Amino acid sequence: MGREFAPLPATGPPVGEQPGLSYRDWATRLLEMGYEPLPIKPRTKEAVAKGWTTVHIDAAQVEAWASAFPDHGIGLRTGWLVAIDIDVLDPDCAHGLQALAVARFGPTLMRVGLWPKHLLLYRTDVPFVKMKVGQVEVLAQGQQFVAFGIHPKTQKPYGWPFGETPLDVAFDQLPLITKRDIEAFLAEAAALFPAEETGSRRRESRAGVQSSGHAPVRDKNGLVIDGRDGWLSSIAYHAVWDAMDAGGTPEPVALADRVWDRFAETTDLTRGKKDGEVGYSRADALQKVRDKLGLAKKGRLPARNLTDLQPVVVEPGLPLEEARARLDAVIGEFATRAEAWHANSQVDAAPRIGIRASVGLGKTAVSRRHLLELQARLKADGLPHRLLIVTPSLALADESAAAWRQGDLKVAVHRGYEAKQPGRKEIMCRDIDMVRMATKAGLPVFPNTCLRKGGVKCHAFELCPKQWNRDDVEKADIVLAAYDALYTGLPVSPEKLALVLIDEGCWVRSVKETGLYLHDLRQPDAVDEQRSGDADHEAEAWAALFALRYKAADALQANGRGPLSRQVLLDKGLSVSDCATAGVMEIQLRVDPGLRPGMYQSERKKAFELSKAAQKSVAREALFLAMERLLAGEAEQDGRIVLRPSDPETGVQAIKVMGLHQIDPALASLPILHLDATLRPDLAETVLPGLEVTEITAAMPHMRLKAVQGRFGKTTLVQDAKASRAENTRRANRLRECVNHVRWEAARVSPRTVLVVTHIDLESAFAGIPNVSTGHFNAIAGLDIYKDVALLIVIGRPMPSEDALAELSGVHLGHVPQGKLVERNAGLLMREGTRRAYRVRQHEDPTAELLRAAICDDEIVQAIGRGRGVNRTVDNPLEVQVLADVALPMLHDRVVAWESILPDLLQRMLLAGIAVDSPADAAVLHPDMFENEKQAQKAMERWGFKRHFPMSNTYRGMSLKSARYRRSGRGRSWQTAYWISVNADVVRAEMVSALGPLDGWSLG
Repeated sequence: MGREFAPLPATGPPVGEQPGLSYRDWATRLLEMGYEPLPIKPRTKEAVAKGWTTVHIDAAQVEAWASAFPDHGIGLRTGWLVAIDIDVLDPDCAHGLQALAVARFGPTLMRVGLWPKHLLLYRTDVPFVKMKVGQVEVLAQGQQFVAFGIHPKTQKPYGWPFGETPLDVAFDQLPLITKRDIEAFLAEAAALFPAEETGSRRRESRAGVQSSGHAPVRDKNGLVIDGRDGWLSSIAYHAVWDAMDAGGTPEPVALADRVWDRFAETTDLTRGKKDGEVGYSRADALQKVRDKLGLAKKGRLPARNLTDLQPVVVEPGLPLEEARARLDAVIGEFATRAEAWHANSQVDAAPRIGIRASVGLGKTAVSRRHLLELQARLKADGLPHRLLIVTPSLALADESAAAWRQGDLKVAVHRGYEAKQPGRKEIMCRDIDMVRMATKAGLPVFPNTCLRKGGVKCHAFELCPKQWNRDDVEKADIVLAAYDALYTGLPVSPEKLALVLIDEGCWVRSVKETGLYLHDLRQPDAVDEQRSGDADHEAEAWAALFALRYKAADALQANGRGPLSRQVLLDKGLSVSDCATAGVMEIQLRVDPGLRPGMYQSERKKAFELSKAAQKSVAREALFLAMERLLAGEAEQDGRIVLRPSDPETGVQAIKVMGLHQIDPALASLPILHLDATLRPDLAETVLPGLEVTEITAAMPHMRLKAVQGRFGKTTLVQDAKASRAENTRRANRLRECVNHVRWEAARVSPRTVLVVTHIDLESAFAGIPNVSTGHFNAIAGLDIYKDVALLIVIGRPMPSEDALAELSGVHLGHVPQGKLVERNAGLLMREGTRRAYRVRQHEDPTAELLRAAICDDEIVQAIGRGRGVNRTVDNPLEVQVLADVALPMLHDRVVAWESILPDLLQRMLLAGIAVDSPADAAVLHPDMFENEKQAQKAMERWGFKRHFPMSNTYRGMSLKSARYRRSGRGRSWQTAYWISVNADVVRAEMVSALGPLDGWSLG
């Protein structure tokens, strides 16, 4: 016959103070309900039974403990039981976390000790070790919590606000969750409710206790000492909402009692209200409750919903073959239109087509096939047939050239004057100083430094690799070049070219930047000789130009630092025609440095000085053109002219003028096909106006994308000479965690390979890891050599600064951004159709955000594309992990917090060779990790390993080998060793070498 149990109050009377709620009386009932009850030292959270983390708890064990600890409190061991401990004192945040858990896993039992902290109960079929993110800890294998007892701080019983307790709800009735569920929950928790800021962002209260935001100020014991009235109001708000959520009619007095109890437990009541003589009372709680109920009755009580998510738009993907057919059709249509344009004598505007297609669809190969077929037809008809292919870099141009070399076609890669010679360190030009002087002076390079029509040529002309390259390009059927050639033009007669193919985005490379100083507008010019035949007219022109320069200087000075305002120019009397005239006069009166091919060294000193003077004139011309554009527009500021702060030592003030290179007119008039996996029409239009864009997105069913919530920016990982020693140590530790993560993942997928893409400053940290290749941002697009990697890991992101975004917004879109970079919550789209919260860094201004996403997010998409996810199959899947605060427009399979996957103590030991569950042996085997046995034991406990590792022969996706061993000597117990791939005899030999003789060794 079963034991008789007395009725139990919903909130539970204090253990040891009210009869019938001691371990002796209730532990057996909890065991029968499926839980594992532990005796808890009264008024503490301490489990007192020896070996409680691993001992088998059955009826006999409970009876023994009930005899030894009859009046103790009751704890529940976790493992099969899982508890989400929300250790948060902000009531809004605490409720939000509770609501998030309920939304994800369903309603469950909830225990409260010190309100507003909560603990929620769940169960699992596969136990796991504890996990923690911020102030949310998931109690799991080898841990426990107090279910019934006296809270050590409040000195009041732990409560179960929903009425039911583990004595009422059986273990197998709790919601079932998995480790993966918890990882996803913690990632969302980190996004929706990030931990309180630390360091310089926190403020000091008047009592010297740190507080953040609008939270109340607490003393060292956690009691609210400042902001008490707001704290009472917050407690009442949540109590009223709790009552309404539970259904029924809220009873003000009962609610006020609950509010007052919570307020009294958490607040310093030794002072009166506002430091007066009258103190807080239960009447104040009742008044707050009535106020909230009144607002609720009128429908004006603010809701306490989860934070709204900004959904990330994900284009639905076409089946692979359908997407490829669509791509083939669009490129084929372009070829047809280009052919018709040439056949019709180039009467109408040439077709200008842009294609945004998923990486790996084969857009380069498809375009090559269609364009080579088109070339053959054009050549047969006697029409222009040469093709220009532009790529992001010379390296990609060289790589692509081999694929274009078909049949007897001549293929050449165009190289600039300062480009490296193929396979050598030397640059192409033999007289680069002359080239640089011509460039400074704004003069065409070839006639001024290489060869003039009269036959005057550079002394190295015949032996110059640059000239050899010009000849090759002139004769080629197909020319490949880097983006810069779009703006500088080519040594090819334009009428011989059939079209231009632009592979990947080129808008970033279109920016041109000119700098000058404010005093450059007021200084006289270097004049070598008279510029025209009419000296009087020239003198008048100089006078008029200087008057306009001085007006411009006055306007800039009046404007002060920052973007130039249109109204300031108007106030100083400058007009659109004034600025246009000044720009033309700068050209007409510009000093001629007298450059010519083969110039003697003795003449170059003067030419060099004059070219510097001409360079200033070029800068002033750019300034006047930018002013003309600002005055002609409607915006008060367009961000293209920016005044820098004055130099604190010299007082000199710099002016930055931003503009866009225009595509060479001869090239711009040709048919253009623009292929870019991340093409953004608004930005592409700044370089290619009138672009007709087609988007083709392919599904990637065999690519698995995992987003990892955490901080992985350069300021988190890269050492900084200006940072403190402690800060650089923290960065080094985080980088070491990332390296260990890559090492673990590489071992997991071995013998297949891993690609890591990160910041250039961090790339070397991952070099040398077996089975790992590395790349860095802005040097990875277009590469095809990583198409078979098993795992692709992106660490960090190329985040532009706010100043950089402001400049790019101005130069590309004529807009000065408002706002700043902020953290917000995005809703990532999961493969099953749900949305998950993810903390990202974005700009408040839509224009600046467009540019941030194009620079940052699109580069990560390009990096992911190196794995060719669209081409993967069930036999060759691709895993992708993105460790960055970005919201990618892709289907995600998992969202996890970094804290839940970063290499733990066991993994670090395994990566070092051998992991053991004995703290003493671990200290001997890993002296670089532990100073002594005590430190090893504490480290194991901190990671949730209480003198044992709760696992079988797999751990975090890795297959492990193991052996039971026992060291020689009296009193030695059996321990377990684990390793990854080393031979067992080698492991045993290493352990004997470190630990001494082993009396026992048994392979697992």
